[in-house]
Amino acid sequence: MQPLETIDESDLGISAQARAMPDLDRMLDQLARRSGPPLPGLLDIGCGMGALTVRMGHRLGIERLIGVDCDLDRLAAAAGRGLETHALDLEQDPIPVASGSVGLVTCFGVLAYLSLYDQVLAETARVLEDGGFFLFSMPNLASHQNRLAILFGYQPSQVDVSSPFRGAGTLRRRPLNRQGMPPLLHAATLRCMKELLDLYGFDVEIVRGFSPRPFHNPALRRAASHLPSLSRRFLILARKRPSA
Repeated sequence: MQPLETIDESDLGISAQARAMPDLDRMLDQLARRSGPPLPGLLDIGCGMGALTVRMGHRLGIERLIGVDCDLDRLAAAAGRGLETHALDLEQDPIPVASGSVGLVTCFGVLAYLSLYDQVLAETARVLEDGGFFLFSMPNLASHQNRLAILFGYQPSQVDVSSPFRGAGTLRRRPLNRQGMPPLLHAATLRCMKELLDLYGFDVEIVRGFSPRPFHNPALRRAASHLPSLSRRFLILARKRPSA
């Protein structure tokens, strides 16, 4: 029987972050150095089947693990891994977690599937304790690939305009296989997310760029991590400012 935190092929198929674990592990190590004692709880927004949530909880010594998602089958798998689970419409529903009760909220790759980010960001700020952490990743609208695509008149790769014909107008010419995931509605630039986080009461502490298909060349990997505004995706660790 596999350990509960084992990342398997099903997890890799739905999570770009799971395909870039070294980048996440480096960020978690830096988070551990900043947070001190074990955090009071971890809320994973868009937890999927929960393997990544359990892995982060074990790495950071967090006992209470909460997962929210809209997919009932994935939530059942997450519950089997020991998560407290809740089925939600992330754009409409409040998260059934007490205000100021968790120390870490994570959200990997989910925001780009939403029409607006406000509900997730507002609920994240509400459930976090003062000084709590928000760790998330998402596609970068201003990646070097998208900048080149727009320059030559192509559609950015993280802005789908059709569900049955995903990737229409982009540089990609192979069919996309996202294992039943909905269309990516829109990504955002790093500058945009920094400004939005500030408006919701967060201070950005660390930013790291990465690719869900890691470069084999170490120099390219280092360049992607140190140039997050141009990378395909970015990881952000932000901290909630104390209430006035």
